[in-house]
Amino acid sequence: MSIRRGSALIAALIVISVLGFLWVGDFVLRLTEDISQARVIGMEQKHLSASAKEWEAFFEVTASGDTSGEWQTIEYVIPDGVSERVVTLRIAFVNDQWVAEDRQVVWRANVVSH
Repeated sequence: MSIRRGSALIAALIVISVLGFLWVGDFVLRLTEDISQARVIGMEQKHLSASAKEWEAFFEVTASGDTSGEWQTIEYVIPDGVSERVVTLRIAFVNDQWVAEDRQVVWRANVVSH
């Protein structure tokens, strides 16, 4: 009878260890997926924020722009804390709307010492 109990105990330990291994694997997979999803959402939020800042800067510059229809070059700077983007483009006011072309962007890193 003790041999059967020993075999049953070993079988139960094997089943429990396999289930534990599968649970840990599933937990790690879900954790990795959550971390990856959080990174993607963070990057998307950063891009949306940068885009909104660029549109705000564009609207500020064009609000005081020359509406004669002539092409003019404008430049605006969008800081994001770590770096800044300097955007240069040509605009003209045609048919009651702004038309832009030749957009060039230069990223500049801000040097920070700790």
